[in-house]
Amino acid sequence: MLSIKDITVSYKDKKVLDKLSLTAEKGEIIGLVAPNGTGKTTLFNVIANYLKPNTGKVTFHGKLSYKQEKSELLIRKQMATFPDQGDLLEELSGVDHMNLYANMWKGTKKHVPQILEQLNMTSYAKKKVKTYSLGMRQRLCFAMMVAADTPIMLMDELMNGLDVENVALISNLLLDMKKQDKLIFVASHLLENLDLYADRVIFLKDGVIIHEHRHGEDSNDYVKLELSPEQYEKILNQLPKDHLYLGNHLCCIPLAGMEITEQSRMLEKLLAYKQKELTIGPLGTVEYYEKYYLDK
Repeated sequence: MLSIKDITVSYKDKKVLDKLSLTAEKGEIIGLVAPNGTGKTTLFNVIANYLKPNTGKVTFHGKLSYKQEKSELLIRKQMATFPDQGDLLEELSGVDHMNLYANMWKGTKKHVPQILEQLNMTSYAKKKVKTYSLGMRQRLCFAMMVAADTPIMLMDELMNGLDVENVALISNLLLDMKKQDKLIFVASHLLENLDLYADRVIFLKDGVIIHEHRHGEDSNDYVKLELSPEQYEKILNQLPKDHLYLGNHLCCIPLAGMEITEQSRMLEKLLAYKQKELTIGPLGTVEYYEKYYLDK
């Protein structure tokens, strides 16, 4: 459905994206993770044609690209980008904004009342945006995307400023949208939340994809234990060589390849730190983030 081929974006001597390639299909939610200033927003801008790459191209449905004006118009009808709160019009209501997006992309606003119910916005949606809190504005931005109802959606930090209840609400709606065959890209700093709805999470560094984590495919379990650097040093020589110590606080020991008796001995040693939280499971987005961006 969407193909990114050999995209390079350079500013003077710095390559923000370096021959980056990626394919994505309908019915997929793709998380995008990287520290600030390392290419997430640049990649979204290239996909949306807000920024022309130095090299490479973006193709939709195997044939549509931005190189022809007619094709660009067809692409615009199929893709919406997450609005910035600064673009909201203070004197208009939330419903006005949603109707605008609905009419621009879907061509009807009949579905807007249902979206208001789903997002628990009926109590304030008809009020002017200037009365909205940060969280209400962010929920409105997401509601505008749902109202647009496009096949492809680019969402940059959509959970910003939301409380736990609204993060859960929007996460569930994203899963519903995936069932409707939407292709959704989500860039987020809420790493644990990505594990709830993303099919895969892509990690960017130095302009390239350094890791792609597909949820459900990594079946390797680890024993995970919070240890201070001092505690870690004390037991380092007792740990298997393929263990990980992430972010100067989390020790991850792979269970794969260990005999049952060996696993039991290892757990017994770790239980000496009973005041620490011990969990067993595969590595998630948080652990991979610490591995690739925090560890030196």
